Amino acid sequence: MIAEVGILGFGHAVPDTIRHNDDPLFAALPPAGPFTGFRERRVLAAGERVETLGVRAAQAALADAGVPATAIDRLYGAVSPAEHLLPSGLFALHAELGLRRDATVVPIHSEFTNFVVALTSACEAVAAGRCERALVVAAAGWSRLVDYADAGAFGIGDGAGAVVVGRGGLFRFVDEIGETYSELREAMTVQVRRPRCAAEGSDPRPTYVFEAPARRVYAELGTAAPSRLWSALLARHGLSPAEVALITHQPNRPALDAWQAQLGPAELPSVVEALGNCTLATAAIVLSLHARALQSRHLVLMGLGCGQNFSALLLRRA
Repeated sequence: MIAEVGILGFGHAVPDTIRHNDDPLFAALPPAGPFTGFRERRVLAAGERVETLGVRAAQAALADAGVPATAIDRLYGAVSPAEHLLPSGLFALHAELGLRRDATVVPIHSEFTNFVVALTSACEAVAAGRCERALVVAAAGWSRLVDYADAGAFGIGDGAGAVVVGRGGLFRFVDEIGETYSELREAMTVQVRRPRCAAEGSDPRPTYVFEAPARRVYAELGTAAPSRLWSALLARHGLSPAEVALITHQPNRPALDAWQAQLGPAELPSVVEALGNCTLATAAIVLSLHARALQSRHLVLMGLGCGQNFSALLLRRA
């Protein structure tokens, strides 16, 4: 039964460099609007690799689970941005962790729902008997992708989170649900262009574009879609919000306050003040930091994606 499959170990890693709110990089930003609630964020320094964060988080999860790297059958997740456009940075993790040659690498490029989708896929693979243990890693270095002329860049931090999946574990898989508004996929994109904050004559680079269309879609779906997924998932299993904790993508403090007010979870742990918005790695990092301290028997992991894709996963404490 899939209910027997769960998370065996947790891990996370963040860079040493701290960027405070008074950093000169933020001097040209427009008014923050909803992008508030940050005190500091961790960012990669020059020469540091996103892949290294992923390796550190994975090693911590393996140690927490008491599972050697050679016991992993599949590696799921994402490294974004990786050293190369292709292949996925997960292949670097496979090599640096010393995984077996027959351990399959499964990149999930659904920014920012990567962790939720990858964890769901790993649980399903173990439940189906296709593997015994899987490693799920989400590593993010989006401080290198955002345009520091956009208000949304103010809170961006870097980091990685990981879990080991197998039979048993502290939290067991129960169910998943999603919504996709693919007609709105152009609202938030990464394009090769010169950031608006860059000096004249600077070379184009991969840049996250979050402009007026993105702000409109964010306002339209940012609370409404998570609310629908939360309500539907809880209704399927006869749960009330007061029985369920929520760990989700954390773009800013006002978004968390809105979800707390409208969804009403029993617990909503956050890293916004201390680590900022770690994009696709946020939920994995929050889970690693807070899973064992949660009081609720049930937990929903929620992801909100750039393709206007929304994913939620229900877990039950063993």
